[in-house]
Amino acid sequence: MELCVEIISDILEVLHNQRVGTTCEDISVITLSIFRTVIQTFIKKDKGDPLEAGIVSVMISIFRQMEACHYTEYIDSFTAKSDLFDFVIEILMVFSDLVAREVFPRDWNEMIMLQNSIILKAIRHISHTIRDKFSNPFEYQVWNNFFHGAIKFLTQKALQLENFTENKRKKIISRYKDMRRETGFEIRAMWFNLGQNKIRFVPGMIGPFLEMTLIPERDLRRATIPIFFDMMQCEFYSPKYYIPGYDNHRTNTVYGSIRGNFNEFEHEMITQLDALIEGGRGDEEYKNLFYEIMSQHCESHATMKEQGMRFVTVVTHLMEYLLEYRSIVQEENKENRMSCTVNLLEFYNEINRKEMYIRYLNKLCDLHLECQNYTEAAFALQLHTKLLKWSNDPLPQLLRNEKYPKCETHRSLKVQLYDDIINYFDKGKMWEASLSLCKELIHLHDSETYDYNALAELLQKQANVYDNIMKQMRPEPEYFRVGFYGKGFPAFVQNKVFVYRGKEYERLDEFSGRMQNVFPKAQLMTKLTPPGDEIMKSTNQYLQINKVDPLMELKPEFANRTIHHQILKYYKVNEVQRFSFSRPFRKKESDSENEFANLWVERTVLTTHQPFPGILRWFPVKLSDTFEITPLENAVETMELTNAKLKEANVAHKMDAHLSVNHLGMLLNGVVDAAVMGGIANYEKAFFSEDFAAANTSEKDQANLQKLKNLIAEQIPLLEVGIRIHKLKVHETLKPFHDRLEECFSRMKSAVETKYGIKSPEPEVISIPSVRRIQTLPAESSHSTKSLPDLKNVGIEPKQKQVNLRNATPNGTKNSTANRVQSVFVKPLAANASKTLKKSRETLTLRRTSTSSTTASQESVATTHQTVWYDGKPDPGQPIIELKEQLISQRPRRSECEKRLSRPMSGVFRSSTPPTTPGGASSQSLNSLDEDIPPPLPQKQNVVEASNSSPEIAAAASAAVISTLPRRTSSNTNALTRAKSKPLPPLPVKDKTPPAVPKKPNRLQSDNKPAN
Repeated sequence: MELCVEIISDILEVLHNQRVGTTCEDISVITLSIFRTVIQTFIKKDKGDPLEAGIVSVMISIFRQMEACHYTEYIDSFTAKSDLFDFVIEILMVFSDLVAREVFPRDWNEMIMLQNSIILKAIRHISHTIRDKFSNPFEYQVWNNFFHGAIKFLTQKALQLENFTENKRKKIISRYKDMRRETGFEIRAMWFNLGQNKIRFVPGMIGPFLEMTLIPERDLRRATIPIFFDMMQCEFYSPKYYIPGYDNHRTNTVYGSIRGNFNEFEHEMITQLDALIEGGRGDEEYKNLFYEIMSQHCESHATMKEQGMRFVTVVTHLMEYLLEYRSIVQEENKENRMSCTVNLLEFYNEINRKEMYIRYLNKLCDLHLECQNYTEAAFALQLHTKLLKWSNDPLPQLLRNEKYPKCETHRSLKVQLYDDIINYFDKGKMWEASLSLCKELIHLHDSETYDYNALAELLQKQANVYDNIMKQMRPEPEYFRVGFYGKGFPAFVQNKVFVYRGKEYERLDEFSGRMQNVFPKAQLMTKLTPPGDEIMKSTNQYLQINKVDPLMELKPEFANRTIHHQILKYYKVNEVQRFSFSRPFRKKESDSENEFANLWVERTVLTTHQPFPGILRWFPVKLSDTFEITPLENAVETMELTNAKLKEANVAHKMDAHLSVNHLGMLLNGVVDAAVMGGIANYEKAFFSEDFAAANTSEKDQANLQKLKNLIAEQIPLLEVGIRIHKLKVHETLKPFHDRLEECFSRMKSAVETKYGIKSPEPEVISIPSVRRIQTLPAESSHSTKSLPDLKNVGIEPKQKQVNLRNATPNGTKNSTANRVQSVFVKPLAANASKTLKKSRETLTLRRTSTSSTTASQESVATTHQTVWYDGKPDPGQPIIELKEQLISQRPRRSECEKRLSRPMSGVFRSSTPPTTPGGASSQSLNSLDEDIPPPLPQKQNVVEASNSSPEIAAAASAAVISTLPRRTSSNTNALTRAKSKPLPPLPVKDKTPPAVPKKPNRLQSDNKPAN
């Protein structure tokens, strides 16, 4: 075969020589004899075959020397139409393979361009053959192959002149012209020769035609874009039920049942646009040209004008969003990618393209997961679940999710999505948002699927959610307003204002730095005044950043109820859509010495497009309202805010006894001892003067004056409750600080009540629904830290029953043993409890006889007997107090006496006879004490609780312990008595002479002394 290729190549080279003369008949002989054989040989050869390039060279050389007469002669040589059909299919297939295979190296530019010019010449001749031979009857495969082959030739990389240098581009155009333009004209001519068969290529050919029109060649675009309008007309006037092979045009005329829309065309057009523009095709010029040409055609068509213009507008907006998305998709800034992704998914949602909507939802979710924005990722997936139902209906292809290929029904996919969403909310610490999902799944498994295993897991998960809400600490995010001014920003943020949700612990300085890193060329504006046209129309970038406060919108079910502060903390910074910020200013016409009398505020309230948190950490502002607040109104607002903070702090401490008192102390100090701002005295000077009252005589001003006086009076009972709570919980080291608070409050209370009267606090401040908090040993002890007080009864007493705050106790009465709460399962003290305790102390003695060691041992005994012994059945007549803390399984500490009695003798004094105590008790008698086994030891209480117990309760516990021990034998008692009878050392003399050392007993003699 190699030899044949060389021979044919030599023949064709000779025939190409102009000195040979006319070669028309020679070329005819070659085409009729070996032309199709060469074509079929190339088709059968595999890619990369050594003879491939030679065969292609022979075939290209034959095509190059063929004229129109040779094409006509060769076509007429086919006697059977089926043979001609096969030949046309083969030659179109060869053209497609030549473009796809790249037989010659890429740097063989001259050879490649020569090949393309020869193929273009052949395409023109073949197109005439198709129009003449395969139009009637119509051969769909031939026409379809022609369109695909020609478009593949047109879009090949070797013909994209914009990728070449300017000199190379000019050289190619001067020799071969722009072959894309010529091929496009040929395709356009073939399309308009289809006649009634155009509908058979709608919507199948929309993608290839769109790819052709996206080529950046203006003449080509102008020539081929009108094909889309023709496709719209074909579908619009086509019958509702198209049946190939029948005269549908006649049926349409008789019955008049046309479709009247081009939904399939629109659907395919949007799908192909998304894929092609995201892949790098198209530009701003194409978008504008498409709108111009299609608008002209639609406006000139009376029937399709309305639907056509809507379609053109939709496609133009889509191209705008896709071009924005493509421009930033390669950037490192993922926030911009998220913004463009949201624009696209919202667009697809508006036009009801569910499959595209879900596609971009998944892209958005993946972006959030890369940035560890778990809350936003959960909200993105939640949008997908809204398209699903709680049914076992088969899942259509439009609603499928590539991440869950095994889900075949609506219910299975929705349950899987719910599980992932709940996990993401848990990672983002947004437990409140997952509660509704848990409840839905619980209802599903409890009432429909009866999957109790899944139900048990869900209930445990829901319990953990509630527990996390009440116990876990969460940082409260801050919100920031960001204005992007100037035309230097991307189009999707240009001259727009957004509200951003900050990251955990992110403050204004850190956020401003992050935004400047994203836009390094932007200038940071230092004032909150609205920018002028000079800045808005500038080509530079200007950032205006300031903190905004969320405006909490309380749920209706919380109205008129006392809600735990841990629950309300969530709604202060979450599920919010309105934000405000203030800009103080002063009016020149006012010349008051007091700054509060001239302190005006410009308040701006912003409403975002969606509430926070959501599918993004920022949303554009859709509504902005700015208004002025007078100095008097500002004072009223400030007092209302201060009273609200005091009330909230008091309620929080009443409902949570473990809450730290530091914040409350700072809040109280800022009100009662306002050394910097001057406190309410400034308001009195500014607004309660006769001059101010005379100058502000309107009903509104008078009402605000009275309201301000009432707020000042209402602040006193709130402060009083707060100071009571602070006194009960403050640490000993902060007692001077608390005394200072009481001193300042006393003066403030006297002055305010004299001027503005006495006000009573609101009911919820006085009486709060008690949270069950039972403490084991709440009584105070002089040797331990103060136990947590019971705050639910702390309030304002009637005037005649009030006592001095310095001398007040937690319950308003003096401390007494009778008022203390009893310990766990301990019976009340009997009348002879103190006697029993005294007797027990006399019985238990220490080996050492010094006064200091005796005192220490007695304290040790008292501490030891704070451990509670019980007999298993508490007295039913006494109230049982529950434990909140978990008991620790640990042996109680032994008394010093027990430790010393059980300590073995030193090895120096060991002898064959048993040793005796100094009082004469033998070790045998001491060991008999261990034979009296006490009742089983209970689980030890918390060490903190034991240290908080008082001496009275410790004594009661000791009495109860001793009363439960078995009676000792007489020998045991004698042994203890002899141990106690050791003489005490003499007291020191006043002349500072050290006391005489007592005589040391002879242990050897005492060891040999018989026991009594």
